Amino acid sequence: MANHAMSPNTDAAGRGRAARSSAEAAVMAVERRGCVVREMNSSNLNQRDEAETSTKSFAITKRMVYEAWKRVKANRGAAGVDEESIAQFEGNLSRNLYKLWNRMASGSYFPPPVREVRIPKHSGGVRMLGVPTVADRIAQAVVKEHFEPLLEPYFDEDSYGYRPGRSAKQAVGVTRKRCWRFDWVLEFDIRGAFDNLDHDLLMKAVRKHADCRWVVLYIERWLKAPAMTDSGELRERVRGTPQGGVISPVLMNLFMHYAFDRWIRKVAPDVRFARYADDAVVHCSSERQAQLVKRLIAARFAACGLELHPEKTRIVYCRDANRTGKYPLTQFTFLGFTFRPRFARSAAGVQFTSFLPAVSQQAAKRMRRQIRWWHLSRHTSATLNDLAEMFDPTLTGWWNYYGEYCGSAMGTIFQHFDKALAFWVRRKFQTPEPASYP
Repeated sequence: MANHAMSPNTDAAGRGRAARSSAEAAVMAVERRGCVVREMNSSNLNQRDEAETSTKSFAITKRMVYEAWKRVKANRGAAGVDEESIAQFEGNLSRNLYKLWNRMASGSYFPPPVREVRIPKHSGGVRMLGVPTVADRIAQAVVKEHFEPLLEPYFDEDSYGYRPGRSAKQAVGVTRKRCWRFDWVLEFDIRGAFDNLDHDLLMKAVRKHADCRWVVLYIERWLKAPAMTDSGELRERVRGTPQGGVISPVLMNLFMHYAFDRWIRKVAPDVRFARYADDAVVHCSSERQAQLVKRLIAARFAACGLELHPEKTRIVYCRDANRTGKYPLTQFTFLGFTFRPRFARSAAGVQFTSFLPAVSQQAAKRMRRQIRWWHLSRHTSATLNDLAEMFDPTLTGWWNYYGEYCGSAMGTIFQHFDKALAFWVRRKFQTPEPASYP
């Protein structure tokens, strides 16, 4: 990563805030446990926690560990290498949380190996998912909840992935508007981004922003923790962060903040972008500019140890009623939406061609497959209210996201569900069935 991207001074001053530097800890009252203690509520529990951590190396309280446990439990998740589920961990909750707190607060916590799980990609190939143990997820949540608020003021406004108060739907909405202003879009994806983050560059950024020694210590240990394959073999990890770890999305955003967001603001200030983790689009005024930006991004990522995915990196022309040029690529897919020329209707009722997003074919195919996996026709003992309780949350989630733009494209999904529901009715009440069900 270029030296200027990791310079001691941040861009906070340019955003109307006081600039911070790596020497700031000398000015702030850093207490002897290696952390700037945040202001706590004056409840008896928090006072007792502070008293109990006074003899520990790090100011990690029991309250921090307990709150992290509640978030991990709410998110659920599979067991790690120890095969301990969340329910099993909760069976001896007090002892497990105390042991984790004691080790974290004393600096003696070392993360166990991460269980590797191969997840098939819809586009082919597999994605390596790293599953930490329940206790390790709690430990990562403790660090995340302390570290993430320190980073948020510095992250770019056009970074939408895995951030509080930001969503993929917001990124799609911003991209939709910018496709009307800019004629060209550079769509890119990073090959194996989570698996190829450079540890030295990442830790350089972590040390710059962390205000506690224990944040740096535990993040470094998580990066070095080995992975366990299906055969039980331990594999050393020298690059990357497990996709599936609680802290991994924060580390990805931090790395990409310097590798891309902050960098492109300097080298190409007249372009606009929207990034969700390692998936992004860049809006350009001309094809020539898009080609130049593509070359610059490829060189930048190569210098940071990353590589653009050749099949998912394309330059697209935003064709509509006013932009009628003939180019081979006039559509792209971003965050489950396909942007392409579509018929639209003005307020006066006039039909015209606009460049708009709608649910992608791949996303629609996944939803139809999910409906088939539900096997509604087998739930003959269930009532209609039972089915609503089982499936309404998922259907509502699909509609709230994919129905936001060009909702009529979701019609085929709900028609598919209606057919499945009709088969359920016929089987439940023994009415004649059609010859086949698609």
